[in-house]
Amino acid sequence: MTNVGVVFLVVYFLLLVLLHLLRNSGHVRSVLLNTRHSMRQTADDIVVISVAMLVGFLVTRTGTLSQMTAQLYSGVIPGWFALTVTPLLMTRASFVGIHPVITSTTLLAVFSGGGAAVHPALLMQAHLVGWAAGTISSVASLSVITCANLYQVPSWQFAFGPNLWTAILFALGSGGLLSLANVFVR
Repeated sequence: MTNVGVVFLVVYFLLLVLLHLLRNSGHVRSVLLNTRHSMRQTADDIVVISVAMLVGFLVTRTGTLSQMTAQLYSGVIPGWFALTVTPLLMTRASFVGIHPVITSTTLLAVFSGGGAAVHPALLMQAHLVGWAAGTISSVASLSVITCANLYQVPSWQFAFGPNLWTAILFALGSGGLLSLANVFVR
């Protein structure tokens, strides 16, 4: 997305919020309090994502991951491998509480830029699938915590029960479908 696109989105959503507040002036205090509360709750996530993006940028610029990968595998990594491993490793790392942005930064740095015989859009989709599958069964996931509270079930039981196998099958199945799509777009 270009800088103009980002500015447009920020301005557009700001205008939508202002329009809502003008039309519903009784909600201004509630919206401001919720916003302040949410910003305090998500500060840790923003720091993790920012640091991971910075580390990913630096690592891809130095070529360190490419050099490490070259020691394990010389040549171009098969697309099916990249598309299957990306969501699966992101999901498995989420099981032990590692944020998906950490594993995705590493995997995208290894597999993108010619590191794997994969279409970039499909690799990004594999990353998104890994993120989604990881949130299905991570004790640190906001969706798991919310559902555990709603159903009054311990979050570990919710995450490592049927959700565990659902997440693994979702990651593997989606990786397989993306690998099949890669055959037709490469």
